[in-house]
Amino acid sequence: MRIVVCSMNDIGRYAIEELAKHNLVAGLFTVKERGKLYMEPTDYTELAAKFNLPLYKNQDINAPEVEAQMRALKPDFCMTIGWKQIIKKNMLDIPKYGWVGGHPTKLLFPGEKVEPDTLSAPGNEPLNHAIRGGYKRTGMTLFWLKEKIDTGELFARGIIDLDEHETSSTLLEKMGRMTAQLVLDNLPAMLAGKPPRIPQQMQDTQPFMKKLLADENVIDLTKPAKETYALIRSEVHPYPNAFIDFYGMRIYVEHARFENDKCTELKVRVGGTPWGK
Repeated sequence: MRIVVCSMNDIGRYAIEELAKHNLVAGLFTVKERGKLYMEPTDYTELAAKFNLPLYKNQDINAPEVEAQMRALKPDFCMTIGWKQIIKKNMLDIPKYGWVGGHPTKLLFPGEKVEPDTLSAPGNEPLNHAIRGGYKRTGMTLFWLKEKIDTGELFARGIIDLDEHETSSTLLEKMGRMTAQLVLDNLPAMLAGKPPRIPQQMQDTQPFMKKLLADENVIDLTKPAKETYALIRSEVHPYPNAFIDFYGMRIYVEHARFENDKCTELKVRVGGTPWGK
């Protein structure tokens, strides 16, 4: 079995490690640099060296030279775990069994209904929206990629609880560990060439999540403390920090903790980039 993984953040790290332990990773594709990405990408150089994985860095997964690299690997499966770029048809046709992608919300099985306190929406930056929206639960859904995004049959799904102090960093780790477990649970079916394909409930979903921009993460001091705290927690590294502008200085909030709507911990940074550099 030959599996190619595309990942640019830590959601993919744990699954890559588990697959590599079984000598199943034929190649690892990641990005050269952050570019216009919303979050700071993971550097997979050390992990690739640890397991002697072929590592390919690119800025466009659909570029002709990347397609040639992918075809040369002759994958049975391709997986995009923690990946932002849309996979186009020329790439979708390469693996024997298809592409499995990850979406960090609870996409719906047939007959399921949306639960108001659980994030089940398609779209962008789902970890950040889960925290900002005050959801108690979200999910990690693996699904088969199609040309139209987030519409393929489901491969596997897990549910993740959010606590009142959840941050984008802690939720990223939860997503990564959940992804690895979902892959391991379904590995026997993959090795047998009979991976799950479950229809997705596409009706009555929550609204599409909008794309977030780093320069829009401004803290509005007129808003309630609960809303401000949610914004700060949703933008912890490797995501761009929330900020305020004060007498010509941009002050980024790297960490905060609120108890009973009062700030009990605070760490800030003056200037630099939204990602702390």
